[in-house]
Amino acid sequence: PRSVVRHQSAFQNLKQVFAGKRLADISPFLIERYKRLRKEEGRSGATINRELAFLKNLFTMAIAWGKTCENPVKQVRLFREDNGRMRFLTEEEEARLFAACSPSLQPVVLTALHTGFRKSELLSLTWQDVDFQRRMITVQAAYAKNGETRSVPMTATVTATLRALQSTAVSTEAVFLTHRGAPYRNFRKVFIDTCRRAAVTDMTFHDLRHTFASRLVMAGVDLPTVKELLGHKSIAMTMRYAHLSHGHKQSAIAMLDQRGEKVPTIFTTGRKAGDRTSLQVLERHG
Repeated sequence: PRSVVRHQSAFQNLKQVFAGKRLADISPFLIERYKRLRKEEGRSGATINRELAFLKNLFTMAIAWGKTCENPVKQVRLFREDNGRMRFLTEEEEARLFAACSPSLQPVVLTALHTGFRKSELLSLTWQDVDFQRRMITVQAAYAKNGETRSVPMTATVTATLRALQSTAVSTEAVFLTHRGAPYRNFRKVFIDTCRRAAVTDMTFHDLRHTFASRLVMAGVDLPTVKELLGHKSIAMTMRYAHLSHGHKQSAIAMLDQRGEKVPTIFTTGRKAGDRTSLQVLERHG
């Protein structure tokens, strides 16, 4: 379902530029112009790349069906994507963000910060996915990026928030609703507006997921556990957060001082005595 939504969005954007043109008229030059126009509209390189991938696949199918002979998208260089972005909220920014959130957006932001769910995963949640008895919240496989069902324990804060939300919910299966009572379809624009009111700059909704992960790592949670909670296929993606665990590494190294061994005196007063003691220490400790 998530792919269908992405493809529909790509089709609508591409149609604004290429509608009415024959396949032979769509040249690398026109595609480059499309890239520039989308960039001027403020779209990220990753978003534009996904749209071009959709167009490229359309041409691949057209070639297979004998409708054209060339795929012009192959001659267009994609944007370099920065997958190493590591923006996350500070506690001060979080307080400002919550203060600026509308009553309908607050539960969405809070749940994102306490579960690490992606935007599409949050949009997919129904009340059947929320188990108050076991205090677990589940993303179904069809809506998970890695195609696997993932359950995350609910914090006390999330449990209380969702219980309050359920008590006022109208007759709908969706967990998160707009102020009009309709299921959220997208909250990109409303989140951007909220960040602007809160004076939180350079922030995307996906950065809430980064905040969730970074806080776990800085609290000393091991990376394999963080990997499972995030739903990463491999530990390589989770390793991006490893550098945040400086305090955890300091604690590990400090354990060497707790072995109870006497720390040898490397140098004593006097050159000759100092030299002799240094040699003795080096001989004992390699």
